[in-house]
Amino acid sequence: MRRLLLLISIFGVILMSATAACAQDSFPTQEGGRARYSVQIDFGKAYISGVGILAYADGEVRGAVFNEFGVSALSFSYNPQKEKVRILSVMGKLNKWYIRRVIKKDMREVMEILREGGSTYTNRKYHITYTFTPLEVQDETAE
Repeated sequence: MRRLLLLISIFGVILMSATAACAQDSFPTQEGGRARYSVQIDFGKAYISGVGILAYADGEVRGAVFNEFGVSALSFSYNPQKEKVRILSVMGKLNKWYIRRVIKKDMREVMEILREGGSTYTNRKYHITYTFTPLEVQDETAE
């Protein structure tokens, strides 16, 4: 019985610390703040998945999405005061002016949702779903 209670209390502490780590790392709002996400962008018949990184620097949030092989799918900057997104680069097949325009508008909505604590945005007109799931960050100094 004591072992069961001990295991339950240890599990509770681990769960609470993991939740606190995710809450601290959800969206960068201060200079030097960073957040990491597992990203999936669904385009009906195709999708892009990988890791998204957001970093707050010089009064704006800069972000990038990389696939599993390290190829950059998208990089952008977001100004929270003006609520504007600027697309810096997009992978080859998506690098068309009309696609960049849709991505720019969608990333603005995604940034607003992430600021509020959400994780998913769906563009109903073009049937594109953006899912940003916070990744658990492990302490890099501990080994």
